[in-house]
Amino acid sequence: MTLPSTLPILILVASATWVGDYFIKTASLSPAGIQSPRLAVGAIIYGITAIGWFFLMRSHSLAMVAVIFTAMTTIVLAGMGYFLFDEGFRSRDGIGIALAILAIAIMYKA
Repeated sequence: MTLPSTLPILILVASATWVGDYFIKTASLSPAGIQSPRLAVGAIIYGITAIGWFFLMRSHSLAMVAVIFTAMTTIVLAGMGYFLFDEGFRSRDGIGIALAILAIAIMYKA
């Protein structure tokens, strides 16, 4: 399979991971902490994404899938931190995002 044909799976896996990250972040901010039900929800969502990773790894190198996944996650989670958790956005965040996009371009051309 080509990468464009499996892109929907990659987007689904990444999206589920972002939702899991959201629940884990809100659990970390909760007074209940590690006992927060949100942590369990986030962990379950993370576990489910392993099925998507299985299918992605059957037809693509781990390096290719990981670079694209990581870049997408870097961009989305930086936005989530800024817009939902008031974490700010520094120049190093912008540089990191630019380098993540550059990594996708390099891996896709290789």
